[in-house]
Formats: sequence, structure tokens, C-alpha cells
Amino acid sequence: MSGPTPSSAAKPILWYFGSSFVLHLLWENAQMPLFETPDGLSWATFKMCLFATATGDMFATLSFYLIVAVIHRDLRWAAERSAYSHPATWVVPLITGVLMAIGFELWAVYVAERWTYGSMPLAPVLRVGVTPVLQMIVIPLAATACAWWSLSKRRSARGDVATKRAVAGRE
Repeated sequence: MSGPTPSSAAKPILWYFGSSFVLHLLWENAQMPLFETPDGLSWATFKMCLFATATGDMFATLSFYLIVAVIHRDLRWAAERSAYSHPATWVVPLITGVLMAIGFELWAVYVAERWTYGSMPLAPVLRVGVTPVLQMIVIPLAATACAWWSLSKRRSARGDVATKRAVAGRE
């Protein structure tokens, strides 16, 4: 059985990273009012969210992707339908994301003092923001689902063409 061609492998990988970027950008901006920032909600704050998404959040996304690639022993795992039936594809980014979010929030708030929490709900005991932790649960799973969806969409489109050809052949 042959693997995906380079062009067919690109689509789910682009969906994975593209949907991740857009969702992180939306999430960062939506949760910004829960933080205390010196300038309030402004263009500078939006640019900071964009920078955070483009750097930190996408570095985390790349980390999740590469960890799953190591598990599957395939850098193009997102283009393989069988990868989505493996529990590690879904569980590893979830666990890694929670640990990364908690670690980063502890460092950013209590060590580096990069920001403070305003009306942010805090997780008990750890005292880290709930929404950054949820972000690293929801978005990696959503990005994985988007990549899987792109494969399903392609398969159903091919199926439609094959069905039309079969019906045309019987006529």
C-alpha cells in the first residue's frame, strides 16, 4: 500500500496548521479581557496576541505535531487516515498541551511577571488561568479534527466521482 503523494499530504497538514493559527488567534483575542494589560484593549494588545499566536502557540502546535509524528514514525501522519484511529493522535496533544500551558503560565505569571490575571478564572491549587489551559486542550484537538475532516472531504469527493463514473458506465 503506498502512502500519500506529496501534494495530497500537504492538504491535511495545511489544515492542521492553518486552523490552529486561526483558532489560536481568535482564542488569544477572546481571552485578552481576562488579563490585566497596561494599555487595556488596544491595537497594541491585538498585535501582542498576533505575535503570541505566531510564535508561542504555533511553536506548541509544531511540538504536538512532531511528537505525534515520532509516535507514528511518519512526518506526514496527518495525511494517513489510519493515524486518526490511533488513540495517541488525540491523547498525546491533549496531555502535552495541558502540561505546556500550566508550565508556561506558572513561569509567565509568577517568575517572569509578564502579565497578571484580571477577571481570569483560576485553577485551584496551581493558580493558573483556566482559559489558557483550555486553549491547549481544545485547539490541538480541533486542529486534528480539521486535518481529519480534510481527508474525509477528499475521500467523499473521490467517491462521488467514482459513483458518477460507475452510473455512467451502466447507461
